[in-house]
Amino acid sequence: MNLALLSLILFLITIAAGIATKVNCGLVAMVTSFILVQFFIPDLTLTDIYTLGWPSKIFFMMLAVTLLFGMAGANGTMEIVAKRLIRLLHGRTRIMPLFIFLLTFILSAAGAGPGIAPMIMPIAMGICAETGLSAFMMGVMIEAGAGAGGMSPIATNGIIASGFAEAAGGTNYMGMYIPYVIIMTIEAVAIYFFRGGHKAENIKGGEISEPVPQMDRYQKLTAIVIISVIFCVIVLGLDVATVSMAGAAVLLMFGVMKDRKAISTVNWNTLMLVAGMFMLITLVDHAGGINLISDTIMKLITPRTGTGIMALLSGLLAIVTSSSGVVMPTLIPVAGSIAASMGQNITANMLIAGVCSGANSAFYSPFSVLGSMTIAMYPDSVDRDKIFIAHLILTFVSIAFTSVLAFSGFIGLFL
Repeated sequence: MNLALLSLILFLITIAAGIATKVNCGLVAMVTSFILVQFFIPDLTLTDIYTLGWPSKIFFMMLAVTLLFGMAGANGTMEIVAKRLIRLLHGRTRIMPLFIFLLTFILSAAGAGPGIAPMIMPIAMGICAETGLSAFMMGVMIEAGAGAGGMSPIATNGIIASGFAEAAGGTNYMGMYIPYVIIMTIEAVAIYFFRGGHKAENIKGGEISEPVPQMDRYQKLTAIVIISVIFCVIVLGLDVATVSMAGAAVLLMFGVMKDRKAISTVNWNTLMLVAGMFMLITLVDHAGGINLISDTIMKLITPRTGTGIMALLSGLLAIVTSSSGVVMPTLIPVAGSIAASMGQNITANMLIAGVCSGANSAFYSPFSVLGSMTIAMYPDSVDRDKIFIAHLILTFVSIAFTSVLAFSGFIGLFL
């Protein structure tokens, strides 16, 4: 059997086995990685499994952020913040998910980019705990808002996209950006209704009038540190992981929490899930599985289907790799070349718009930075395997929806 096809089959079997046995899919993926290297990929050694596949950057980011906000959750800071936000909205539970979406979008679009998501997630989960709203719905609100805002011309992903687009012959980045924002907004609203956000009961007046507990000195210090971290990320543009870890260290040094208890707040199950799946998908890529998918789709491009094909291809690739670091830098130049070779039949703007929308429609993926961070920040009461699968299914739905709109000509209306 073709190695590329075999790797894709083993990838699907791994997910199915993890669900069936209720064993962490990341651990099952590590076993599958061992089998692939030991028996089917002769040019790699067992050492290469973790030297090539272990997602060091993402793992450290998840560790740093979950440590900081795990401490903030454990000492009650996030609960107080959530209660105060509920009072600010006068207990109108139904508008809270939409408020979180809008808040995340604005902060992300202002320059913070998708990295703002883990800062909002603990507050959103606190609201869910107080109101009974769906944690999955709130997670999606944050992902959609962060993704849509992150592609603005002054946010990191938008800067990357517009830069490559200009070099590839693109001339109307805002025309490429607007349909993507509309798509993400439609998806957020759809999840809002699908998960019953519009039916949520408002908090009774008596409950709202109850006084919110005052923060003690440790909680105040925690709030100050978190605000400082957000400031460093949004205004100064510093690395989320480094600043978050520094913030956690400051809290430990000031005695906010014992280090052993702080470490226990980290969701290691999620970290191992993401790391193990990243290891396996790296090997699938090495075996040619990703190229098999992309090569098959690329053969189908025509002037009529070009935008849709590029959206679909970009979305599928972005499931397992970085949209801003790999997919857009790789496929935007390809889109420019294809447009140039096809003459007046199709423009670079149309193909590049397909790449930008498609690549960033997969933000929900458990294998993406944003998706994995969101999953890591769900409370312990959420079933990790089920939420993993829910995000994976939503990723494919999002890619399909974006691709359908691209094929229909919707994206081209703004160019």
